[in-house]
Amino acid sequence: MSPNRQKLIVLTVALWGIMMLSANAQYFGTNKPIYKQLNYELYQTPHFEIYHYLTDSILLNQMAADCEKWYFYHSGVFAETFKRRNPVIVYTNHADFQQTTAIMSQIDVGVGGVTEGLKRRVVFPLAFTQQETDHVLGHELVHAFQYHIITESENLSLGAIQNIPLWMIEGMAEYLSIGSVSSHTALWMRDALISRNFPSLEKLTFNPTYSPYRFGHAFWAYIAATYGEQYINRLFRETANKGFPASIGEVLGISSDSLSKNWESALRKQLLTRQADTTFSIVGERLLAKGESGRYNLAPSLSPDGQHIIFMSERDLFSLDLFLANVKTGKVMRRIFTATRYDHIDALNMLQTSGTWSPDGRTFTFVGFVKGKTVLLCYNIDKDKIDHQIEIPDIDAIGYPAWSPDGTTIAFAGLHQGVSDLYLWHVNNRQLTNLTLGRGSCIMPAWSADGNRLFFTTEMPAPGQINVGFPYTNIATIDLKYGQITVYKTFDGARNVNPLPMNGGHDVVFLSDGDGRRNLFSINTQSRALRQLTDYPTGICGATEFSPALTTAGDTLVYCMLWDGRFTLFKTTYNRLAQMSVASTPATTNYKDLRLMPYTQHLSQVENNLYFRNRPHHLVPDSFSIAPIRRHFKLDYLGNVSAGVMAGRFGTGMAGSVEALFSDILGQHMLYSGVSINGEIYDFGGQVAYVNQQSRLKKGVSLSHIPYPTASLTYETETADDGTQTKSLSYLFRRTFEDKLSLFAFYPFSRTRRVESGIAWAWYSYRDEKIKNVTSYNDIYYSKTEPVESPPGFRVAILDAAIVIDNAKMGLASPNEGRRLRIQTERYLFGLDMQTFSVDYRQYWFLNPSCIALRTYHYGRYGSDSQDKRLMNLYMGYPWYLRGYESGSYYNNDDIDQQSVGISQLLGSRILVTNAEWRVPFTGPPEVSVVRSYSLYSELAFFVDAGLAWNRTAHPIWSLTTNDPQKRVPVFSTGLGYRINLYGLLVVEPYFAFPFYQKEFREGRFGVNLFSGW
Repeated sequence: MSPNRQKLIVLTVALWGIMMLSANAQYFGTNKPIYKQLNYELYQTPHFEIYHYLTDSILLNQMAADCEKWYFYHSGVFAETFKRRNPVIVYTNHADFQQTTAIMSQIDVGVGGVTEGLKRRVVFPLAFTQQETDHVLGHELVHAFQYHIITESENLSLGAIQNIPLWMIEGMAEYLSIGSVSSHTALWMRDALISRNFPSLEKLTFNPTYSPYRFGHAFWAYIAATYGEQYINRLFRETANKGFPASIGEVLGISSDSLSKNWESALRKQLLTRQADTTFSIVGERLLAKGESGRYNLAPSLSPDGQHIIFMSERDLFSLDLFLANVKTGKVMRRIFTATRYDHIDALNMLQTSGTWSPDGRTFTFVGFVKGKTVLLCYNIDKDKIDHQIEIPDIDAIGYPAWSPDGTTIAFAGLHQGVSDLYLWHVNNRQLTNLTLGRGSCIMPAWSADGNRLFFTTEMPAPGQINVGFPYTNIATIDLKYGQITVYKTFDGARNVNPLPMNGGHDVVFLSDGDGRRNLFSINTQSRALRQLTDYPTGICGATEFSPALTTAGDTLVYCMLWDGRFTLFKTTYNRLAQMSVASTPATTNYKDLRLMPYTQHLSQVENNLYFRNRPHHLVPDSFSIAPIRRHFKLDYLGNVSAGVMAGRFGTGMAGSVEALFSDILGQHMLYSGVSINGEIYDFGGQVAYVNQQSRLKKGVSLSHIPYPTASLTYETETADDGTQTKSLSYLFRRTFEDKLSLFAFYPFSRTRRVESGIAWAWYSYRDEKIKNVTSYNDIYYSKTEPVESPPGFRVAILDAAIVIDNAKMGLASPNEGRRLRIQTERYLFGLDMQTFSVDYRQYWFLNPSCIALRTYHYGRYGSDSQDKRLMNLYMGYPWYLRGYESGSYYNNDDIDQQSVGISQLLGSRILVTNAEWRVPFTGPPEVSVVRSYSLYSELAFFVDAGLAWNRTAHPIWSLTTNDPQKRVPVFSTGLGYRINLYGLLVVEPYFAFPFYQKEFREGRFGVNLFSGW
């Protein structure tokens, strides 16, 4: 007999995948470029290993002492000691921090520090003020203790961290590094209480609209004040062991609901002590018209004529962008910055800084991150584009820019080696002047109207101030002609920030929590008289305590206020505020209202530590030392650990997998290994890979053995000895074994663009098995396969290169704005003479909140061996290409007519696919979704798919129908998909599709797409 095989239906292709480390393993995805190589050194203290590249030994020793100080404080609360030195990695600025290799994920601008679990590495940058740096260090070292407790306890493992709500984790870090004194947390609590939107603990756990930092901070302050600080450690351990809310009853002997009510009642009693706290009136009117703002409207900046304002907001729902609005009408005129428009800019830096207008009102200058540096971006109002940028040499970070009244100079706060000074950048001759020369952290410069003085916020002490443990945050001015600095005495122990001169420079308005809240004050520069301009129980504030929240133009003043859970912009005049003001003196500072919980007779351990934290902490002499860095590989990640036995159509089999990721302490060298088995022993696969990411050019090597199972149904025509022919259906199961050694490299130009290249040597072999005379699915499932002759193996060398662009923004379950492009080619040598070429272009148009998405994809094999029998045909009937065609039950053989479509129309060596979708948020945040949900994010996708498959002998024709299997026509489908985001791990899309081929719609079909959300 001589079988004549004719493939009818391709059932499945199950690709055995292994996680890769580097970005070149991502088909799309953003990059993490290493723009600058840093020369790290190791400095050891009794309890820490500090990895740094600081050149200032005084700053380094201060950092080391602060680490030991926080260790001393936290170890007393947790009753724990480190068994080995804890690694701390310090960066001199946020731009360098964003490039860290110690943390694999992207670092957003709003991230002040990160602590990871297995190595307990504390990674953070120096901030513009010593207070911020010290707070971040104290906060992150709490996380180091939390991980230490979980990983070192006998009955706990690292996975127990998932039992603890985020607000418990972050709130504890805030309480232990701040204590009960925090106007910032207090104003959040007052706002929630006044608006009757204070959450229960259960709601706080599952509703992401509540800040885990602020509400978690208030929770732990309540626990410490009510039950004692010894319960912090007990409740944390019990929650890690039993989860929330079971731990509440176990430790505190009270239900979660009762604790929620008691907590709210205690905060209400402490924070709402005045009648004005619930009956206050807002001075001014809302700036933005209804529907023109988001929840966060931050960093306002008025144009010099007061006619326009630029602010940062997420009013377009999925990212923080810059918007230009008309002050008179409150209407947004246009979006002036979004990452998808300027994808060469890595990030926008407006959370702790603001922009500034040139005096002619034609240029708006703000801070961004470009190629590992902070730069000044200059947006041309008339041209509606960023037309140039200013790079300042010898400065680690730039913040708080301010144009001079004559337009020749830009003042800004510059950070260099941990010290922030005020600088002048002379635009015409590109010269830099340091004004403050390291005399204390200086931020938020503002020009006087005559351009002779700068007002600013500083940590320098005012005359008569003594060190009582509180950090200074004062208002100061510098005479630019003589360099004389005057620090005004305002409110001791308060945060006095954001000074802006008014009334010709005779008065300076500023924000302060000296009244126990966060209000607007003024000081007369001649008489030094203080006046309180507003009296709000919540407060005027930005995203952080050091974020600008005021802007002025002439007599017009715009401020940002937390009101009903939203950061809202209000417009008023200085004259109006001055008429309503009341006199104030430093003696009226209200420290009681700064507290989340009332005073106790004796300071708690935490508050005693924090009150005296500026005093030297005594250490053993010579306990700090320089040591060499050792490049040992240690475990970063262990996952997919599973093992089991299964039964199926092949009898008894095995299933299991394990993946492990190792790296050195700085994450510059990474080693990955993974093994998996699913079925018989032949289905074993594994990979070992090494990646070097010390420099911008990342390179690596991998060795792998991967089985690729494929299956097909085949009609076989057999000729008997008497000449009769019979046709039967056979099931062919093939394993293609790939043993490959690969060298690869990729070079990121920015976060959104990269090139990839590689060379590989591979050996392919086969194992074929068959089931004959298949009449139903049961025959496949219950029958045993029989080994059959397999094709010979072959060797091949592969060269590949690709260009990748990806600036897409993610929506609820798929991208909703931006574009993606991947152009790739592969050249096969020796065993195969072939090259492949692919183009994948995707464009997303955001319609707020819906989206139009378009994809065009081509993959083709070219060359003399492009249709070699050793290669499986490309199949475009999978749902990630065309929905509605993955089920083969309605296909006939290739003798097609105008009522059917042959399988060959979906097979070829080249395919072209086009998809169009209208994506509508379905479940998710109420601002964007049809159905409100904080646990399930999903979207509806109305789609149209089209595809065409062909090869060298079967060519496309300009028609929608054909009777010739050697002529190829496009096939289509349309329908509705429901795309579900499974907590960021997987996006699943059940769908209902109507195929359209041979000019007719066909019966609708259900399906599930596991590779959706393109």
